[in-house]
Parts: sequence; C-alpha cells; structure tokens
Amino acid sequence: MVTVVVCTYNQEQWIRQTLESIIAQETSYPFEVIIGEDMGSDGTRAICEEYAARYENVRMAPQERNLGVVGNWLNCIRQGTGKYIMTCAGDDYWHNPHKIQLQVDFMEQHPECVICHTDVDELYVRTGTLRRAAKQSRGIVPPEGRIQQEILSGKEYVSAVTMCIRREAFEKYVPADQFIARGFPREDFPTLMILSAHGDIRYLPVSTATYRIGQESISNCLDYDKIRRRYQKDKEMTAYLYTLFPELGPFKDGPWFDSYVWHSLLVAAYENDDYASAREFAHHDPLQGPSARAAKHWGTFKLYGLYRKLKNRF
Repeated sequence: MVTVVVCTYNQEQWIRQTLESIIAQETSYPFEVIIGEDMGSDGTRAICEEYAARYENVRMAPQERNLGVVGNWLNCIRQGTGKYIMTCAGDDYWHNPHKIQLQVDFMEQHPECVICHTDVDELYVRTGTLRRAAKQSRGIVPPEGRIQQEILSGKEYVSAVTMCIRREAFEKYVPADQFIARGFPREDFPTLMILSAHGDIRYLPVSTATYRIGQESISNCLDYDKIRRRYQKDKEMTAYLYTLFPELGPFKDGPWFDSYVWHSLLVAAYENDDYASAREFAHHDPLQGPSARAAKHWGTFKLYGLYRKLKNRF
C-alpha cells in the first residue's frame, strides 16, 4: 500500500532513529521501506544494511554512485510499488506511530486529493529545543484545495517529511526526469507545485513527524559559494516550472532571487561569526532590517549575533 522512501547521506548519528520510527508504524496493511544511501563516507550504509537484513519489508535501493538529492529520491521511488509515497530524510523521524494509517485512510476516502500533509514538530539541533506542532503553535491554518498560487508565492510551506503522495498522480503529471536533467536542487517544491494544479492538497491538523533544524543541509548551508549556487538553481527551477503553466504568466521573479541571496549570505555570516563578510553582504541585503544595520559596525554585529543565538535557544 505504501512506499516509504528514506534518502540519507552521512547521517550515521540519526539514521537508526529514523528507521526505527518507520518500522514502528502500526498499520492494517503491509508497507515497504526503500533506503537510498547516497554513497556517503561515514557508517550510515552499514546501519542501513543491518536493517535491510533484519526486516523483510526494508531494502536498499541499488546504487553504484552518488546520485544527488533528487536523483537518489527518484531512484528510491522507482524501486517501490506502493500506491502511496511517503518520504523521511535520514536526519528526521516520525514520532506518531499511526502516521501511515492516518494519512492513507484519509487519501482512500478522498480520491480527489493528490497530497495530504500534517503538522510537524521542529527540533533545533544546536540547542535541543523542540517546538511541538509548529503550525498550530504559530496559529497557522494552512490553505487547502488547488493551492498552486499559495505554494508558488511561499505563503504555504508543506514539510516534506509529512507528505503522502498519490503515486498514480505523481507518475501521470510529474516530469521527474526533467528534475534531474535540469539539475533541480530539491524535489519537494516542484512536486507540490505541479500536483497542486491537478488535484487537492489537504492538511490534517495532527503532528506526525519531527524535522531537525540547524544541521548542515541544502536548505541550511553556511558555505557562501554553495548558497549562491543554490539560489541560481532555485531560480532556474522556478523559471522552468512557469513554462509548464502558461496561465501563471511569464516568470518575473529572477531579480528577487538575485537580490534575496544577499540576505541568506548575511544570515550565514552571522552563523559563521564572520564580520568582514557580514558587512559586505549587509550593503546589498534588500531587506535592510536589523541584521543588516547591525552588521555595519563590529560592536553591534557581535551584540546582534549574541541576540540571535539567545533567540534561537529559547
């Protein structure tokens, strides 16, 4: 009934918890777990192989080279046969043992729904702080239905670790090979944007998964060159997605990507305690908020950096 995709790369410290949380799911039907270990350099693969040998419904996706985030994800999906697709990255985990049953029951009752998602807990790695039910605790009521515009504008964010995707819709509408050919930096946003034009996106107000924040990743990177490349790839990806839906009009967000990258660079400079770079990035930051103003002088840069750390801690 369900294919659970676990994509992992150098996540030895977390992968065991990830797999245990999936295996502990209580369902009235079988589900399979496909692990894509993307040829990392630590002990992640050995742990994954241990679980594949121990459990009949867990197996490793065949892989001879590093495929990257999107390629690894797609390879795992194609190895599975489940009517529904769920994903859990190797540094996240599912804390609700009824996640699969809850979402699949909903999807079975709502054939017009192509994706359903839930609330999520956020675990801040550096401080150990846990925000439970991140959407509900912030008073967020997610939009539902064909919400392509909300996803495109960034007004709605769907956590990938909570998604349940209808495979039939994915295979019919999502040009996943283009994701790889065009070097997309991520798979969740384009999948959401495309499927939201062909069916309903629905939200279940219960937290089912825990998403770790603060560890090095594509979306949380402190390397300045990588940040620049990510924004360029995001711009190219979004421009392509516009070509799939002429009714959205021409792609006009290129200047936004080109300018907002400076704000992300500034945030990274604070994390790196790099005053020289922060001062340069602040000059170009389009927001010109407190972080940019504080970066103009060494003393205020240090004070604001301390404020950020305390804020993130509590």
